[in-house]
Amino acid sequence: MSQTVSDIMSQDVISLTLDATMFDAHELMKESNIRHIPITEDNAFYGVVTQKAILSKVMFLLDKYGVNALQRREKSIKISELVDKSVIFASKDMPLSEAAQFFLNHRHGCLPVVDAQNKLLGIVTSSDFVRLSLELLQKE
Repeated sequence: MSQTVSDIMSQDVISLTLDATMFDAHELMKESNIRHIPITEDNAFYGVVTQKAILSKVMFLLDKYGVNALQRREKSIKISELVDKSVIFASKDMPLSEAAQFFLNHRHGCLPVVDAQNKLLGIVTSSDFVRLSLELLQKE
């Protein structure tokens, strides 16, 4: 079994651009039931906003300003304040075994997939590996 990241990655990636706000990301995560949002700038991959970053900031805002000010505060925070720019990414040809090792070693929940021009092609999440495991187990 010599599969690559491109065999299991989601290609219809839900993403935002740098001009988005924390509110946009928070709403998108809730509506789409996702935990990671790739961020792009000028059609190039820029970084990822995670559910963990959103929840951390929400807790801070609630503590500091209260529930009545949350939505207004979220709308005033640029996504650039929450984006992780140092995120590791993969090429579509990365072997699945390397991607699996990445998830085990780094405990990240996603691995964006980009091409040589830094264009976002897809995303692999830990859920994709669970789905693959289930498929393999059901074949037994």
